[in-house]
Amino acid sequence: MTVAVSGFMTVASGCGLVGQETGAAKPSRVPPAPFTGETVAAEIAAYTTAAGLPEGDASLDGLPEGGWRACVVPWSGQVPEDVATAGFEGTEERLRSHDWEIVSSHAEGEAVFRTFAKRGWKLYAHSWALLGPGRTRSVTFTGVEDGCELPREVRDDYTDPAVP
Repeated sequence: MTVAVSGFMTVASGCGLVGQETGAAKPSRVPPAPFTGETVAAEIAAYTTAAGLPEGDASLDGLPEGGWRACVVPWSGQVPEDVATAGFEGTEERLRSHDWEIVSSHAEGEAVFRTFAKRGWKLYAHSWALLGPGRTRSVTFTGVEDGCELPREVRDDYTDPAVP
């Protein structure tokens, strides 16, 4: 019986089960990479594409000048209704599976609003039907860094009216 126990200990120690503390490397504490506007833009672009939405407009053209532009990441598109619904929901799923926490979710008529939060950013997602014969939806995903002072006309367009 002693031989069997010794044999087990020899095999077990070779697998790292016994004496693991001697010479074992400690996990390194690598700080997370900065979560910047570029990171948010890359996530939005990747998740919308993976969800089947066409390339969106990520520009701030036609909006007021100011320092607020450095803390906002827009994405918008006009998408056929059948693609928009699946793409919006697919993007939402990808956001949630990559640590974006849902803060609020509601609908007003045909408009859908979702607000997500992650590492100092809010992401406002909207989808609403456009008037006209094309059966399209406007879909937007807008990242806004916490503490960003948006001009009123921009804030009203980007943020969720139900979230203070």
